[in-house]
Formats: sequence, C-alpha cells, structure tokens
Amino acid sequence: MKLFYAFLMSYCIGYQAYAQKLPDVQTTKLAAPTSVRIDGKNQEWEGFAANNKRTDLLHTLANDDKNFYLLIKAANNETITKIMAGGISFTINTKGKKKADEGFTVTYPFLTRTNTANRLGGTGAQNRQRMGQNRTEQTPAQRDSIALAQRKVQLAAIKEIKVSGFKSISDSLVSIYNEYGIKAVGKMDEQGAYVYELAVPFALMDINVNEIKEFAYQIKLNGRPEMGNFAMRANAGGGGFGGGNARGSFGGGNANLARQDLMVATDFWGKYVFQK
Repeated sequence: MKLFYAFLMSYCIGYQAYAQKLPDVQTTKLAAPTSVRIDGKNQEWEGFAANNKRTDLLHTLANDDKNFYLLIKAANNETITKIMAGGISFTINTKGKKKADEGFTVTYPFLTRTNTANRLGGTGAQNRQRMGQNRTEQTPAQRDSIALAQRKVQLAAIKEIKVSGFKSISDSLVSIYNEYGIKAVGKMDEQGAYVYELAVPFALMDINVNEIKEFAYQIKLNGRPEMGNFAMRANAGGGGFGGGNARGSFGGGNANLARQDLMVATDFWGKYVFQK
C-alpha cells in the first residue's frame, strides 16, 4: 500500500507540472488521430492541448473530415464530483458567436435526479446511515477504492446523452447507441481521473467542411444546486460522488467553498479553427 501511495504522489506531482505548462484555452487546430476510438481512453492522443484553470479541465479539440472531437481529463476530486452531479455541456456555435442558445449542445454524463442516490447503493437516508457506521472503520485507501468503484458503476449505468439545437433530432435524450453518430464515453482511469471522449458529426450541424473556417465553442460544468447537501454528506462518509481522500475532498475549512462551487455552473468559451 505504501508503494501505491508513493506512485500516486509521484503521478500527481508530474501531472501538475505538465498541466501548468499548457495554455488556458486551446490555441491550435488539430487533426484527429487516424486511430481515434471513442472509448473513454486517451492512449491514441498525444497529450492535451490546454488546461483551463476556471474549470480545472485538461482538454483537446480536434477534427477530421466527418467529426468534431473533444477529449477531456479531470483529475481533481472536486471537479469530478461536479461532473458526476451535473455533467459536462459542450456547445458548438458554427456562426462563431458566444451564444449557447444558438448552438448545438451535447451534455454527458447525464444522471437523473432520482437515481443519483440509488446508484450509490441505497436511498439518501440509508447511505447516510451506512456512511456514519463505516466512517471510522475505513482507511483512506479503502475510501479511495470504494469511491473509484462507485464512480465506475455510475458511469457504466448511463445509457443516454442529452442534446439540443440539432434540427434532425427531435428528442432531448438519445441513447448512447444512437443512429445519429453522436458518441460519448466517460470512464475512470486507474489513477482515479475522469477521461471523457466525444464525437459529433458535422453532418448534424449542416456544416460544409470545404467552407467552414472557425467556430465558437463552450465547455461548461453544470453543477447541480440540489446536490450540494447530498455531496457534502457523501464526502463526509468517504464515498459516492466526493470520494474520501485528502486530495481535493470536501472536508475541513474548504467545505463551504466546495459546496458553493458544486451548486454553480462554471464554463469557458474558445474559438476553434477548422483543420482541413
């Protein structure tokens, strides 16, 4: 176990040093890897293009002649908690305007309000009782392991993607196995980071790849106001959305700030130049 924590500490230090060297918003156009697969893994990508401080997200945008791609990685526990509470909304405005209501938006992961608690293994009251009973019995390593396992279960249970702005899609929710070509997969890696890949076909956005030059995009962590108290209780017990370790948990004097952040959306806008 000591070796594991030594590895984890080394990983976190190296990760932070790497992230600090990146720009806040991607400044280059990129061609998507020819071997790209939307599977929630980032092996085929050559690192990340930017590290946004406001949302605490490493991210890369790229395209080929058919799809626009988004790759995201979140390693901070509070950031992952916020993602699991309200999902990430990615908006593309092909007119180059910073207006989400005029763009095409995909939200993932999309968790319903009722099954958020149930995916933790019971109702809110049951979870609180179980957390209170186990809090003093679990080591930090056990709490980390439980939190990681719970998040993996939550993500595996998600079967829908929320969409808006697409003229050819009448429903606001589509299956992750949809016929439109929208692909979204998010997974937890073995270091406890959240990795997310998204592909959106240009055909759904009426884009002529021979004429498009650039467009605006927004990446937003939605948060969830009604989840503030629940997340705090979950973190106090070392499980569920917040996890139980000291690396960015909701304990101590930062609890109020963490709760406020969970309840408020954070976002940023950028411009992407099309790579032909």
